[in-house]
Parts: sequence; C-alpha cells; structure tokens
Amino acid sequence: MYPALKAFFLSQDRPPVQIKTFFEDEFSEIYLWQMHSLMSVFQSNIQEMEREDNSVVEAKRILNKVQNLLHERKMNNFMPLKVKSMLAQKQKDGYGQRCDHFSVQVQGLYSSCLDYLQKWMEPMEKFSTFMWMDLSEIPDWNDVEACIKNLAEKGVEVDDAKCFDQVTNLKKFIEKNELLKMVQFFFAIPPHNANVESIFSLMQAQWTNERNRMSVDSLKGIWCTQYNFRNMTCKDFHSYLMGNRKLLKETLSSDKYTPQEED
Repeated sequence: MYPALKAFFLSQDRPPVQIKTFFEDEFSEIYLWQMHSLMSVFQSNIQEMEREDNSVVEAKRILNKVQNLLHERKMNNFMPLKVKSMLAQKQKDGYGQRCDHFSVQVQGLYSSCLDYLQKWMEPMEKFSTFMWMDLSEIPDWNDVEACIKNLAEKGVEVDDAKCFDQVTNLKKFIEKNELLKMVQFFFAIPPHNANVESIFSLMQAQWTNERNRMSVDSLKGIWCTQYNFRNMTCKDFHSYLMGNRKLLKETLSSDKYTPQEED
C-alpha cells in the first residue's frame, strides 16, 4: 500500500505540504511501520477498554497493562524486525546519522506516550484500594481493610468484623452481606464515557442543520433502536421483527402518525 500512497500524493499538482514533505523523506516508510507497531498496542486495548460491562477495576488494569507494555518497549528500545531490516539497509546506503536519530525519536515517542498515559491515569489512583474486587485471586485482608477505611471516609459504613469472616469464608458469599455493600458502591462507578459518546455520534448523524424538524420523541425512538439493536445483523433483525406480531401490528398502524395534543 505504501508505494501506491506515495505515488498518488506525489503525483498531485498541489498536494498538502506536510504530506508531500513526509513522502519525500527517505525514512517515511520506516516511520509508518514503527507507528503501525505502536498503534496496534493501543487499538487492541481500546477495544477491550470500551466494552460496556467493564468496571473501573478492569479499565485500570487495561491501562496498567498498556503502561507496562510501553515501558518495556522503551527499556528495550523495541523496533519491529521490519523496521530494523530497513534501518540496516539505510545504514549501508550511508544514512548512519539519520538511523541514530531515528532510534532517539523512537525513545522520545515511547516517553511521550507514557507521559500522556500517566497524566490520564492519575485520577484513577484513588480507586487502587478497590483493585481486589475483580476477584482474579483470593483477596488479601489488608487490601479489603484499606478499602473499608476508604469507604468510611466517604460515609459508607462496613462492619469490619463481619467482613473479615466473609472474606475468610468466601464460599459462603450470599446476597446480603458486608462485601456486597462495597461491591455495590464501587461497581456503580462507570469506567468510561464511550457509550455516551456513541449516543452523541448517533445524534449528530440524525439531527443535522438540514434535518432538524423531528420531535424529541421520534429522535429518541431512532437512537434507542439503533443503539440497542446495533449488534444485530439485518437478517437477525428481520427474524426478530417477523417473530413479534405485536410489534408488527404497531408498526403498520397509523397510531404513530396521530399528533399528540399539547397541554
């Protein structure tokens, strides 16, 4: 794909200056391969991060994983084999100084990513005491006790004696207990606003400057349908409609066109 992109932009009469400068650089393809490798780390984890059923604990673990990956890449000055191969060829072609500069830039790139990530992870540090709640391993009482102290400062009282017995006898976990109070408090916190952002995207697609006469109820119906059935294929949605006689009857009726009287 790279040769085609380069040929296309450089063949234009007035291509964007930055793109033209980039493709005229001898190292442009090497930069793209390096960025492709780096962005694969973010892409896979962003998809995992934006799952609807994530908690703050899971979101924080994903961010910690990305941070560790970037740290290891920086410490080992990681570059894909494809990049190393291309750099070796550039060395033979007499671009030794540029190759050294590229390695420095790779280090700077990892540092910038880590600094940016650290900035956005700082607000989540206050949830560190809750990390045991995903029960990926048997919780240590010291971690649970720190959590109880944290909640006490926020006005959520937990009986530490009962909680200790319940942690000790985790297999006897029942619906109403002291662990449940902590779990209900913590897992009510949304880990991200990706779902809200997706609603705004749907809103912008349906309510535009040229299409702004729809009622709020009509728009709400469109958004609810698009969002709640977004994982259905057209075939599945057709089967769902054909199997719901009540919904088909209401869809075919004229009730939806009946204007409502305003108060």
